[in-house]
Amino acid sequence: MYEKELGIIGVGKIGSAILKRIISTNTIEKNKIIIFDVDKEKLHNLSKELDVDCANNNTDLVNSSKHVLIAVIPQVMDHVLREIETAISVQHLIISIAAGVSFTHITKIITEPVSLIRIMTNTPALVGAAATVIAHNENVKEYQLEFVKKIFSSVGMVVELEERHLDAVTGLSGSGPAYIFIIIEALADGGVKMGLPRAIALKLAAQTLLGSAKLLLETNIHPAVLKDMVATPGGTTITAIHELESAKIRATLIRAVEAATIKSKSLNSAKTNNIR
Repeated sequence: MYEKELGIIGVGKIGSAILKRIISTNTIEKNKIIIFDVDKEKLHNLSKELDVDCANNNTDLVNSSKHVLIAVIPQVMDHVLREIETAISVQHLIISIAAGVSFTHITKIITEPVSLIRIMTNTPALVGAAATVIAHNENVKEYQLEFVKKIFSSVGMVVELEERHLDAVTGLSGSGPAYIFIIIEALADGGVKMGLPRAIALKLAAQTLLGSAKLLLETNIHPAVLKDMVATPGGTTITAIHELESAKIRATLIRAVEAATIKSKSLNSAKTNNIR
Protein backbone atom coordinates (compact mmCIF):
# COMPACT_ATOMS: atom_id res chain seq x y z
CA MET A 1 0.00 0.00 0.00
CA TYR A 2 2.77 2.42 0.91
CA GLU A 3 5.82 3.04 -1.27
CA LYS A 4 8.13 3.77 1.67
CA GLU A 5 8.80 1.83 4.85
CA LEU A 6 9.79 4.91 6.85
CA GLY A 7 9.18 8.64 6.51
CA ILE A 8 11.09 11.08 8.72
CA ILE A 9 9.69 14.54 9.37
CA GLY A 10 12.51 16.75 10.63
CA VAL A 11 16.16 16.00 9.91
CA GLY A 12 17.89 18.19 12.47
CA LYS A 13 20.61 16.82 14.75
CA ILE A 14 18.62 13.90 16.18
CA GLY A 15 16.57 13.18 13.05
CA SER A 16 19.62 13.12 10.81
CA ALA A 17 21.60 11.06 13.35
CA ILE A 18 18.87 8.42 13.39
CA LEU A 19 18.67 8.47 9.60
CA LYS A 20 22.43 8.07 9.17
CA ARG A 21 22.60 5.18 11.64
CA ILE A 22 19.66 3.40 9.99
CA ILE A 23 21.46 3.60 6.66
CA SER A 24 24.99 2.80 7.92
CA THR A 25 23.73 -0.28 9.79
CA ASN A 26 21.49 -1.29 6.86
CA THR A 27 18.52 -1.43 9.25
CA ILE A 28 16.27 -0.20 6.44
CA GLU A 29 17.21 0.02 2.77
CA LYS A 30 17.68 3.66 1.76
CA ASN A 31 15.25 3.34 -1.15
CA LYS A 32 12.54 2.56 1.44
CA ILE A 33 13.09 5.86 3.29
CA ILE A 34 11.77 9.36 2.56
CA ILE A 35 12.49 12.58 4.46
CA PHE A 36 11.17 16.13 4.79
CA ASP A 37 12.31 19.27 6.58
CA VAL A 38 11.19 22.89 6.36
CA ASP A 39 14.85 23.84 5.87
CA LYS A 40 14.98 23.09 2.16
CA GLU A 41 18.74 23.55 1.86
CA LYS A 42 19.41 21.10 4.69
CA LEU A 43 16.83 18.69 3.25
CA HIS A 44 18.29 18.59 -0.25
CA ASN A 45 21.90 18.44 0.96
CA LEU A 46 21.11 15.45 3.19
CA SER A 47 19.05 13.79 0.47
CA LYS A 48 21.98 14.10 -1.93
CA GLU A 49 24.58 13.04 0.64
CA LEU A 50 22.73 9.88 1.68
CA ASP A 51 20.94 9.17 -1.59
CA VAL A 52 17.47 9.13 -0.04
CA ASP A 53 14.26 10.57 -1.45
CA CYS A 54 12.79 13.77 -0.08
CA ALA A 55 9.10 14.71 -0.05
CA ASN A 56 7.62 18.00 -1.23
CA ASN A 57 5.81 18.47 2.09
CA ASN A 58 4.77 16.62 5.24
CA THR A 59 1.45 15.45 3.77
CA ASP A 60 3.14 13.87 0.75
CA LEU A 61 5.56 12.12 3.10
CA VAL A 62 2.74 10.63 5.19
CA ASN A 63 0.82 9.53 2.08
CA SER A 64 3.83 7.54 0.89
CA SER A 65 5.05 6.11 4.26
CA LYS A 66 3.88 3.18 6.35
CA HIS A 67 5.74 4.38 9.45
CA VAL A 68 6.16 8.09 10.20
CA LEU A 69 8.86 9.36 12.56
CA ILE A 70 8.22 12.93 13.71
CA ALA A 71 11.58 14.31 14.83
CA VAL A 72 10.71 17.95 15.50
CA ILE A 73 10.94 20.16 18.57
CA PRO A 74 7.83 20.27 20.81
CA GLN A 75 7.10 23.89 19.89
CA VAL A 76 6.26 22.98 16.26
CA MET A 77 4.67 19.59 16.93
CA ASP A 78 1.09 20.92 16.80
CA HIS A 79 1.72 22.58 13.45
CA VAL A 80 3.05 19.31 12.01
CA LEU A 81 0.18 17.27 13.44
CA ARG A 82 -2.43 19.64 12.00
CA GLU A 83 -0.68 19.57 8.63
CA ILE A 84 -0.72 15.77 8.40
CA GLU A 85 -4.04 15.19 10.19
CA THR A 86 -6.11 14.46 7.08
CA ALA A 87 -3.44 12.13 5.62
CA ILE A 88 -3.25 9.88 8.70
CA SER A 89 -5.09 6.56 8.59
CA VAL A 90 -5.44 3.64 10.98
CA GLN A 91 -2.80 1.80 8.96
CA HIS A 92 -0.12 4.28 9.97
CA LEU A 93 2.30 4.04 12.86
CA ILE A 94 3.24 7.48 14.22
CA ILE A 95 6.50 7.72 16.16
CA SER A 96 7.17 10.94 18.08
CA ILE A 97 10.42 12.06 19.71
CA ALA A 98 8.97 15.42 20.83
CA ALA A 99 9.58 15.70 24.57
CA GLY A 100 6.54 16.35 26.74
CA VAL A 101 3.95 15.83 23.98
CA SER A 102 1.68 13.13 25.39
CA PHE A 103 -0.56 10.60 23.67
CA THR A 104 -3.53 12.52 25.07
CA HIS A 105 -2.31 15.70 23.43
CA ILE A 106 -1.57 14.04 20.08
CA THR A 107 -4.99 12.35 19.93
CA LYS A 108 -6.74 15.69 20.42
CA ILE A 109 -5.44 16.56 16.95
CA ILE A 110 -5.10 13.12 15.31
CA THR A 111 -8.54 11.67 16.01
CA GLU A 112 -8.10 8.43 14.04
CA PRO A 113 -7.45 5.42 16.34
CA VAL A 114 -3.87 5.35 15.12
CA SER A 115 -0.89 3.43 16.52
CA LEU A 116 1.31 5.83 18.49
CA ILE A 117 4.79 5.40 19.94
CA ARG A 118 6.63 8.03 21.96
CA ILE A 119 10.41 8.01 22.11
CA MET A 120 12.74 9.63 24.59
CA THR A 121 16.29 9.37 23.33
CA ASN A 122 19.38 11.54 23.83
CA THR A 123 22.20 13.23 21.95
CA PRO A 124 24.67 10.30 22.11
CA ALA A 125 22.52 8.97 19.26
CA LEU A 126 24.92 11.04 17.15
CA VAL A 127 27.63 8.44 17.85
CA GLY A 128 25.41 5.36 18.18
CA ALA A 129 25.44 5.37 21.98
CA ALA A 130 21.98 6.67 22.85
CA ALA A 131 19.80 5.65 25.78
CA THR A 132 16.31 5.31 24.28
CA VAL A 133 13.01 4.60 26.02
CA ILE A 134 9.91 3.53 24.09
CA ALA A 135 6.28 3.91 25.20
CA HIS A 136 3.26 2.94 23.11
CA ASN A 137 -0.50 3.26 23.14
CA GLU A 138 -3.00 0.40 23.08
CA ASN A 139 -3.28 0.39 19.26
CA VAL A 140 0.34 -0.60 18.63
CA LYS A 141 0.84 -4.11 17.34
CA GLU A 142 3.78 -6.32 18.26
CA TYR A 143 5.36 -6.15 14.80
CA GLN A 144 5.17 -2.34 14.91
CA LEU A 145 6.87 -2.28 18.29
CA GLU A 146 9.62 -4.58 17.03
CA PHE A 147 10.11 -2.34 13.99
CA VAL A 148 10.68 0.70 16.20
CA LYS A 149 12.98 -1.21 18.54
CA LYS A 150 15.03 -2.26 15.51
CA ILE A 151 15.37 1.36 14.38
CA PHE A 152 16.46 2.70 17.74
CA SER A 153 18.73 -0.23 18.51
CA SER A 154 20.80 1.13 15.62
CA VAL A 155 21.52 4.27 17.68
CA GLY A 156 22.13 2.62 21.06
CA MET A 157 20.38 0.92 23.97
CA VAL A 158 16.58 0.54 23.98
CA VAL A 159 14.20 -0.14 26.87
CA GLU A 160 10.40 -0.15 27.03
CA LEU A 161 8.35 1.63 29.70
CA GLU A 162 4.84 2.96 30.21
CA GLU A 163 4.21 6.54 29.11
CA ARG A 164 3.83 7.76 32.70
CA HIS A 165 7.59 7.26 33.19
CA LEU A 166 8.71 9.42 30.26
CA ASP A 167 8.97 12.67 32.23
CA ALA A 168 11.37 10.98 34.65
CA VAL A 169 13.28 9.54 31.70
CA THR A 170 13.53 13.07 30.29
CA GLY A 171 14.95 14.26 33.60
CA LEU A 172 17.46 11.41 33.83
CA SER A 173 18.74 10.30 30.42
CA GLY A 174 17.15 12.91 28.16
CA SER A 175 18.82 15.82 29.95
CA GLY A 176 21.53 13.62 31.44
CA PRO A 177 24.27 14.19 28.84
CA ALA A 178 24.38 17.85 29.89
CA TYR A 179 24.99 16.84 33.52
CA ILE A 180 27.76 14.48 32.44
CA PHE A 181 29.45 17.12 30.27
CA ILE A 182 29.54 19.45 33.28
CA ILE A 183 31.14 16.67 35.34
CA ILE A 184 33.71 15.93 32.61
CA GLU A 185 34.56 19.62 32.27
CA ALA A 186 34.92 20.00 36.04
CA LEU A 187 37.16 16.92 36.31
CA ALA A 188 39.32 18.28 33.50
CA ASP A 189 39.51 21.65 35.25
CA GLY A 190 40.73 19.83 38.33
CA GLY A 191 43.43 18.16 36.27
CA VAL A 192 44.46 21.51 34.78
CA LYS A 193 44.61 23.03 38.27
CA MET A 194 47.00 20.26 39.23
CA GLY A 195 49.20 20.90 36.21
CA LEU A 196 47.89 18.68 33.40
CA PRO A 197 47.59 20.03 29.84
CA ARG A 198 43.93 20.79 29.14
CA ALA A 199 43.63 18.56 26.06
CA ILE A 200 45.04 15.60 27.98
CA ALA A 201 42.90 16.35 31.04
CA LEU A 202 39.75 16.37 28.89
CA LYS A 203 40.65 13.07 27.24
CA LEU A 204 41.40 11.44 30.59
CA ALA A 205 38.16 12.73 32.13
CA ALA A 206 36.02 11.64 29.18
CA GLN A 207 37.64 8.20 28.93
CA THR A 208 37.22 7.73 32.69
CA LEU A 209 33.47 8.40 32.37
CA LEU A 210 33.20 6.16 29.32
CA GLY A 211 35.18 3.31 30.88
CA SER A 212 33.33 3.50 34.18
CA ALA A 213 29.94 3.35 32.45
CA LYS A 214 31.09 0.42 30.30
CA LEU A 215 32.36 -1.43 33.37
CA LEU A 216 29.01 -1.01 35.14
CA LEU A 217 26.90 -2.01 32.13
CA GLU A 218 28.96 -5.04 31.20
CA THR A 219 29.47 -6.43 34.71
CA ASN A 220 26.05 -5.41 36.11
CA ILE A 221 27.79 -4.82 39.44
CA HIS A 222 26.17 -2.21 41.69
CA PRO A 223 27.97 1.16 41.43
CA ALA A 224 28.54 1.24 45.18
CA VAL A 225 30.51 -2.02 44.94
CA LEU A 226 32.53 -0.70 42.00
CA LYS A 227 33.23 2.48 43.95
CA ASP A 228 34.50 0.47 46.93
CA MET A 229 36.83 -1.45 44.62
CA VAL A 230 38.65 1.83 43.92
CA ALA A 231 38.49 3.33 47.42
CA THR A 232 41.29 1.67 49.40
CA PRO A 233 41.57 2.43 53.14
CA GLY A 234 43.26 5.74 53.84
CA GLY A 235 43.89 6.32 50.13
CA THR A 236 43.43 9.12 47.63
CA THR A 237 40.02 8.00 46.38
CA ILE A 238 38.27 7.87 49.75
CA THR A 239 39.72 11.28 50.55
CA ALA A 240 38.25 12.64 47.31
CA ILE A 241 34.91 10.92 47.96
CA HIS A 242 34.75 12.69 51.32
CA GLU A 243 35.04 16.01 49.47
CA LEU A 244 32.30 15.04 47.04
CA GLU A 245 29.96 13.98 49.83
CA SER A 246 30.73 17.17 51.79
CA ALA A 247 29.69 19.18 48.73
CA LYS A 248 26.46 17.14 48.52
CA ILE A 249 27.09 16.09 44.92
CA ARG A 250 24.79 13.08 45.33
CA ALA A 251 21.87 15.21 46.57
CA THR A 252 22.54 17.84 43.91
CA LEU A 253 22.35 15.32 41.06
CA ILE A 254 19.16 13.82 42.52
CA ARG A 255 17.63 17.31 42.67
CA ALA A 256 18.73 17.99 39.07
CA VAL A 257 16.84 14.92 37.81
CA GLU A 258 13.84 15.86 39.96
CA ALA A 259 13.79 19.46 38.69
CA ALA A 260 14.03 18.41 35.03
CA THR A 261 11.24 15.84 35.54
CA ILE A 262 8.94 18.43 37.14
CA LYS A 263 9.69 20.87 34.31
CA SER A 264 8.87 18.21 31.70
CA LYS A 265 5.55 17.50 33.42
CA SER A 266 4.66 21.19 33.55
CA LEU A 267 5.45 21.68 29.85
CA ASN A 268 3.25 18.71 28.97
CA SER A 269 0.37 20.02 31.10
CA ALA A 270 0.62 23.51 29.65
CA LYS A 271 0.66 22.19 26.09
CA THR A 272 -2.38 19.98 26.63
CA ASN A 273 -4.35 22.77 28.34
CA ASN A 274 -3.58 25.29 25.61
CA ILE A 275 -4.57 23.17 22.65
CA ARG A 276 -7.31 24.59 20.45
